[in-house]
Amino acid sequence: MLLRPTWAEINVPALAQNLKNISRKIGRQTKILAIVKADAYGHGALAVAKVCEKYRCYLGVALIEEAITLRKAGIKAPLLILGSIFPFNNFKYVLEYNLIPTIASLAGARSLSRIAAKHKQKIKFHLKVDTGMGRIGIRPLSAVATIRKIKALPFIEMEGIYTHLASAEDDEVYSRQQIEIFTRIIKELEQAKITVKYKHVSGSAAILKYRNYPLNMVRPGLMMYGLAPFKGAEKQIALYPVLSLKTKIVYLKRLSQGNSISYGRTFITKRNSFIGTLPIGYADGYVRSLSNRAMVLVQGKRVPVIGRVCMDMCMIDLTGMKGIDIGEEVVLVGKQGPETISVNEVAEWAKTISYEIICGISARVPRIYKYSS
Repeated sequence: MLLRPTWAEINVPALAQNLKNISRKIGRQTKILAIVKADAYGHGALAVAKVCEKYRCYLGVALIEEAITLRKAGIKAPLLILGSIFPFNNFKYVLEYNLIPTIASLAGARSLSRIAAKHKQKIKFHLKVDTGMGRIGIRPLSAVATIRKIKALPFIEMEGIYTHLASAEDDEVYSRQQIEIFTRIIKELEQAKITVKYKHVSGSAAILKYRNYPLNMVRPGLMMYGLAPFKGAEKQIALYPVLSLKTKIVYLKRLSQGNSISYGRTFITKRNSFIGTLPIGYADGYVRSLSNRAMVLVQGKRVPVIGRVCMDMCMIDLTGMKGIDIGEEVVLVGKQGPETISVNEVAEWAKTISYEIICGISARVPRIYKYSS
């Protein structure tokens, strides 16, 4: 039920088209591990997972809780937990819900093996190697020796091995160093006759920048949701934004010159002004750093956000516009008429990254799913 006129609109056909375009780019031999963590970057994990399932994707989440929620909702696709699982006794849920954990240490592998042996069931896992991200993963110099020990453990199977690039979008030299380290490990495993089904490095940026790297799984996140991972990416692949953020004007007022708007009086009217109030604020994910910087679309035209963004509301300057009434639709992210405001643009105004903008749209903003273009 939409009681407050603020919502995020999710274009499901756009999501499907992005998956098709990514699949064409990487080729049929490469598997897609679709990243649906953080509620599918704010798009709604269950709805997105259902689309990805139709395209026979693996699904990537960060937390056991995220995976369990999808399983309970009926998702059957392979689910890889990308985050570090701790405490290790939580591996019992991996078994219960048929999940694929990431293993990032010998200690973790031993714990997984003990739980699998206790129930006499084999558990698949993907091994994380830290080639330079500095987060989680076994160290490259000891990787092959550690893998030998892990391979000897009963009831667990290393289905995949992967690493994470720290600066894929803007540091080619460092990224290629990481890729070379990972490649060396793969070659050493082949020489030791240790086979691994899936090998993966590339997220959205690396899929485009290092597409000749011969691995058989990729991890698209941003691109799946129609967002360019770096400037110029749209020249290499057609992407269709999936999410729009919309609201409606709930209050209008006319103010003379010299009146202040919102907390801190950071905006003072310099003329007779026509001001609209929108029922969206930083508690909804429309961040406070957009104050006096952002633009929104009204009747297909850009108008500025003025004054500080409040917890539940913000104000816009409609001076000079005609035919505006309460209930007028306002687009904060997306297209209206000839104009578009992209997530990347909002992120630039907020001095952050696109990931934070879409992941930050809070649960109290309803998601409305459009299943036809």
